Amino acid sequence: MIRKVKTSPKIFISEQGRLEDIVVSTMERISNIVGSTLGPAGRNVLIESDYPGIPSKNTKDGVTVFKSLGSANSYEHLIIEQTRDAAQRTASEAGDGTTTATILAAAMIRYLYDFCRQNPKYSPQKAAREMSRIVRERLVPSIKDRAIKIDIDNQHLLKMVAKISANGDEDMAVAVIKAFELVGYGENSHVTIKELSGPYGYDVGLIEGFPIPIGYEESIGKFHTVFINDQANQRCVLEKPLFLLFDGQVNDLVAFSNLFDALGKAYVEEGRSEFKNLVLIAHGFSDQVLTQLTYNFTNPGTLNIVPLVSPMSQFINSQLQFLMDASAFTGAKVFGLKDRIMDATLEDLGKNMEIFEAYRFRSTIVGAPEELNIEVRADQLKKQKEHAESQAEKTWLEERLGKITNGIAKLTIYGGSNGELKEAHDRCEDAVCAVRSAISKGALPGGCRILIDLAMDLMAEDKVDLVTSEILVPALFVPINRLLDNAGYTQEEMEQIVDRLIEEKDTVYDVENQLFGGAEELGIFDSASAVEEALKNAASIATVMGTIGGIVAYPRDEIMERDEAKADASFGRAVDSPESFVNEANERP
Repeated sequence: MIRKVKTSPKIFISEQGRLEDIVVSTMERISNIVGSTLGPAGRNVLIESDYPGIPSKNTKDGVTVFKSLGSANSYEHLIIEQTRDAAQRTASEAGDGTTTATILAAAMIRYLYDFCRQNPKYSPQKAAREMSRIVRERLVPSIKDRAIKIDIDNQHLLKMVAKISANGDEDMAVAVIKAFELVGYGENSHVTIKELSGPYGYDVGLIEGFPIPIGYEESIGKFHTVFINDQANQRCVLEKPLFLLFDGQVNDLVAFSNLFDALGKAYVEEGRSEFKNLVLIAHGFSDQVLTQLTYNFTNPGTLNIVPLVSPMSQFINSQLQFLMDASAFTGAKVFGLKDRIMDATLEDLGKNMEIFEAYRFRSTIVGAPEELNIEVRADQLKKQKEHAESQAEKTWLEERLGKITNGIAKLTIYGGSNGELKEAHDRCEDAVCAVRSAISKGALPGGCRILIDLAMDLMAEDKVDLVTSEILVPALFVPINRLLDNAGYTQEEMEQIVDRLIEEKDTVYDVENQLFGGAEELGIFDSASAVEEALKNAASIATVMGTIGGIVAYPRDEIMERDEAKADASFGRAVDSPESFVNEANERP
């Protein structure tokens, strides 16, 4: 008998009633756990680590919670994976609003199914298209019109945005704003966040000049001690340095001889001290080259040439990209395949640089770059950021943009435990992204005030269609109810608060302090971009999941998954302690 190999077996479902129940119940479960983090009274979620040796996470960040979710049920797991992308997109575009987007999406899906069940002649596709059109053509433009643009007269609103995004942490909001003050309130201002053990608190400092994440030890190796000319601070310092940028490995100095001869003549024979110090940045150096440069550095009558390896990241051509960024900052030309090093002149070595300092693991260039060079390179990086293929690449481009424009502010979080640090880091990152987003697209009164206004505007129109009244309007009220529910309000109290917010359009409610008042008076503001992206992405999720006609998935195999988990744990132990892994393998029968 001939047997034929078949594809892996799958399970599927298409019965509409059962399908709707699975989608709605899964979205409700997602909304419940992610929504539990909403607002100042939101709760933390404890997330077990995927890898051995890495501590579990305790966080109040909605997108972190959503990214950690999964299910033993194949259908539920597929729904979670399908909807996770839109939630992450909200975070990547606006830095905040993931929790609101998740709550809105679950509500829209529930009301969409209820509407179609009560109106069987109204197809889910038609209802979803109408809902998306209303969001796109009426709600999003309304948000943009209401957004308060940030200028020099209302920058205090940014602190309010930071505080709300940091879940009411005043000290964190102050630290975030201080970081932006150091680098300027620009769309491309970059703030890097670091965690350290110690008494809980924050410290903010400025990384001046053009920071380079590589120092003399990795660049020069065993010869590095010779180049340390500031013994007290264990650093190499060059004043008024020039820069030679080479896209390649330097294995000998023959091709550089003409340029070095010209430099030597200008310095030794003509006495021009501005040509004494040179930083040679390339992708690597041979021992022969390092030996020769070490000898020159110890000789007072020769040029001081310090070799520096261009840092590498996980992205293609990252070393060349670094050289181009350094070129924009220093004014030096990049030599390689296109521009030959033997054609280099003294004018190609940059200008206006004041100091180069190299420490063991980092270096810095301080100077006054040409504004035109910076503007041109910044525009290039902005265009690259628009077409970034991942969040990691986007973050990398933002960091590079910050380095060549306003510098980088370093915000250090201190905490007594790893869990405390990680939880604070997530909130701090949200606050930084929300402030940057508000700088770009403005701020709005918070506490779900805008969602209530949008709902009332829709109901105030002369002709209100069923999709608006049965799906969108009730969905827009769900976030405020969840916000109040997290704070422990009863149903009757929630209705009284919402009724007053409907009546008093310029009023917001401070859940933490139980006060009504103006948004500016109470300090409750959100990033306009966060509200916009939350609404758009919620409608996107609802359109996909609300019109679904079937699910096809692989069945979960508990034995196989348990074996995979054991293999992962075994691999983790091998990485942490190879000897114990070998011993364990030898003991197996």
